[in-house]
Amino acid sequence: MRHQLTTHALALIVVATPALTSAQVTTKPDGEFRSLWGLASSVSGGNTRATTVTLTGEAVRQTDQSKWGMAGRAFYSRGEEGTTAGNLALGTQYDRDLINNDYFGVTKIDYLRDRPSNIDSRVSAYGGLGRHLVRNDINTWDGFLGLGYTEDRYVDPADVGGEMRMRYGRTEAVLSESSNHKLTPNTTVRQKFELYPNLRTRGEYRAVIDTSLSVAMTAHMQLTTGLLYRYNSDPGAELRRYDTLFLTGISVRFD
Repeated sequence: MRHQLTTHALALIVVATPALTSAQVTTKPDGEFRSLWGLASSVSGGNTRATTVTLTGEAVRQTDQSKWGMAGRAFYSRGEEGTTAGNLALGTQYDRDLINNDYFGVTKIDYLRDRPSNIDSRVSAYGGLGRHLVRNDINTWDGFLGLGYTEDRYVDPADVGGEMRMRYGRTEAVLSESSNHKLTPNTTVRQKFELYPNLRTRGEYRAVIDTSLSVAMTAHMQLTTGLLYRYNSDPGAELRRYDTLFLTGISVRFD
């Protein structure tokens, strides 16, 4: 049985650093794609030998009534005992404003591969309704409620829901809130919380917390630090329920 290892990574990003919601892509309602791309690397030697690499990317296309975002992150960590972390996360979300532009429809698809955590693949698709709770030039705050389906495929058989399984599919609800806050002309805070109650097994759920702080150094470069926390109430026997990832470095924005 593979053991899930909680991942703590502090990396200097030498090109760019958007985690799935870390550094912020410039958004303008002109229908053009704008993107962020990044590479993070950390190598240590001596008493402790470890290597971590993170590749990230984010792109957004916005109009007056819609927003389409795509993001991805690949993370790899290897120490003296072998590979301690390795995951690939991809996601896309399309929002379309509805009633008086206060509400919006949401379509969301996510993919995760995390073999050290015994997840060969996790595919999720959701749809639902959101509301713009706050929307101005300084602060934005959105809420979202939806329904979807998630299927996990495991590297090794996992004890999930009281049974040994190689795959596990279930209907999930999703409750999400996210916000952006411009603290100063050069400083931005972003945060996102997502809760996925399992509608197949009562009491089980997943949760994700993603936060970041960005400080602009030039028109296209930002100093960014971000924290990602992922929790699963039933990950399988002998596996930890949570993973954390901390990144800090410099981001480059391509407009």
